[in-house]
Amino acid sequence: MPPASPKADNLIFVDPSPIARRLLWHLFSIGVRRVEQTDHHERFEKPGAHLFWVQSGAGELEYRSRRFQLRRGGEVWLVDMNSPRTYIPQAGRHLAIAGFRFGGPGLEFWHEEIRDLENAEFTLDDLRFAAQTQNELLRLVRRKPVGWEWQVHLAITHLLGKLLMSRDLLTSPHAELPPPVVRVLNAISANPARDWKALELATVAKISYSGLRALFHTHGQGTIHQHIQRARLDQSRLLLADKRLSIKDVSGQLNFSSEFYFSHFFRHNTGMTPTEFRQHLKG
Repeated sequence: MPPASPKADNLIFVDPSPIARRLLWHLFSIGVRRVEQTDHHERFEKPGAHLFWVQSGAGELEYRSRRFQLRRGGEVWLVDMNSPRTYIPQAGRHLAIAGFRFGGPGLEFWHEEIRDLENAEFTLDDLRFAAQTQNELLRLVRRKPVGWEWQVHLAITHLLGKLLMSRDLLTSPHAELPPPVVRVLNAISANPARDWKALELATVAKISYSGLRALFHTHGQGTIHQHIQRARLDQSRLLLADKRLSIKDVSGQLNFSSEFYFSHFFRHNTGMTPTEFRQHLKG
């Protein structure tokens, strides 16, 4: 374990195994941080996301374009390490935050599905569940029983599910999608690397392209182009997580005409180059 700074005396640092980094939610650190002065972090300083709640004291969190009041209660906060963030204790008081920093191959997708990307605050019915999850994670990290990283994955998954449900993200606000839309969504998901053309998708849908486009809009699915681009982006992240593949290999598998165009696509959609994304995954 690396030496801890004075504000991180109660943190345990974890070095995930290669398979956990590629397949599972995995921990980078866990415990309690005591912040006694303004603590600012630039983007890309650390990988993953930080999920935390206030154990004692009070303060503020500056994150993206918003400022959140940090206090004890039923709230937890989830911040993306890709974004600058500042923890500010209340004048004359300390701020002790409990939680953990974690990563996973689906973390970027998860962030994108949160309805309000600027809102790092979630309200739980019972904050004790978060504390119980942390205690279970601490037990697993300290004892490392057989299969402990899989158990870590399940515990984090359960807590993330609570966050999703707190924003009603696991219930669809739309009626059942019409068959043409379902056929197209299934086709794109089955072959996300394909450079889909309008006429191909109309053939899959078994209706005209103008009719398909109207159905997507009517049923709140955005545009067809957005779905295609999102599928290619999701696939590119999964491929880049495989260090055996060069960026040129990834570009080729996604049917980009050149590595340059792939890098431009990736940076335009994520704010990172493929190389920066890989460096961020390493920790």
